Amino acid sequence: MGRARILIPAGFVLLLFLIIAPNALANNGQIHGVDADNLNVRSAPSHSAEVLGQLSAGDQAVVFQKKYGWAQTYYNGQVAWVASHFLYPMEDDAAASSVSAESETNTTNTAESQQSTEPSGTLNGYSIVLDPGHGGNDPGAIGYGGTLEKTHTMNTAYSVAEELRAAGATVMMTRSNDTYVSLEDRVSFSNAYATDAFISLHYNAFPFQGVNGFSTYYHTNGNDRALANDIQSGLNQHMTLNSRGIMQDGYHVLRENSDLAVLVELGFITNPHDLSVIRTEDHQANVADGIVEGVINYFN
Repeated sequence: MGRARILIPAGFVLLLFLIIAPNALANNGQIHGVDADNLNVRSAPSHSAEVLGQLSAGDQAVVFQKKYGWAQTYYNGQVAWVASHFLYPMEDDAAASSVSAESETNTTNTAESQQSTEPSGTLNGYSIVLDPGHGGNDPGAIGYGGTLEKTHTMNTAYSVAEELRAAGATVMMTRSNDTYVSLEDRVSFSNAYATDAFISLHYNAFPFQGVNGFSTYYHTNGNDRALANDIQSGLNQHMTLNSRGIMQDGYHVLRENSDLAVLVELGFITNPHDLSVIRTEDHQANVADGIVEGVINYFN
């Protein structure tokens, strides 16, 4: 499914996307127009919910689900809601034409991808979804000294996203802050786009402190396994931690994903040495370099 842009008078373009399970989709993701000025985008279907941003008359949003007078979309890494009575369905041909024209003429950065629509680099034309594991009320693994996996995955995602964009890729993240996103929604987020690769970022834990190292997981043999192998090889070239190799597993975000997908475990936060490395800026840079090298090798 293509991307829909929200036009903002100041010249910025925001991407609004919906995260919901496939069987909850309505109207096949129909593009809606906004018929109000200063329409609040909220974190929940309630007038008392946090305001995430605002839309103006003439803006557009992709709407897949409506309930209780609210329309659900996806805004800057979060599930978001707008009052549905301020939206009107647009004709498919007109909407598609509008989105196409915006894609061709926009030269500003998007709030979601924060990159030029005409990037330079070896990943030009590729769309990558980064999935920072856990978030919100799901801390993930709890490591040595009480450190939380969700914090490290978010920090790493920012570094990897920056490197991928520098290489020319369009990058979207399933979350961009400390927000809970269900496994189902992460998969739906990936499947909603023409995603070339879905990469889930995690840090590992084990009851015994001596267990250490990084690994890359895939679900099916073939392309998934090939991408996992290239990413693991790229990480091995840049990271100082122990390489545990590639492994096959049925993680939900891999098993249920119709896109090319891998999951990377980037070290054990229950291992004091691994954690001391994970906390450094060099580790974040090395992970980014390794993943980007792997992705470039796979697609080229």
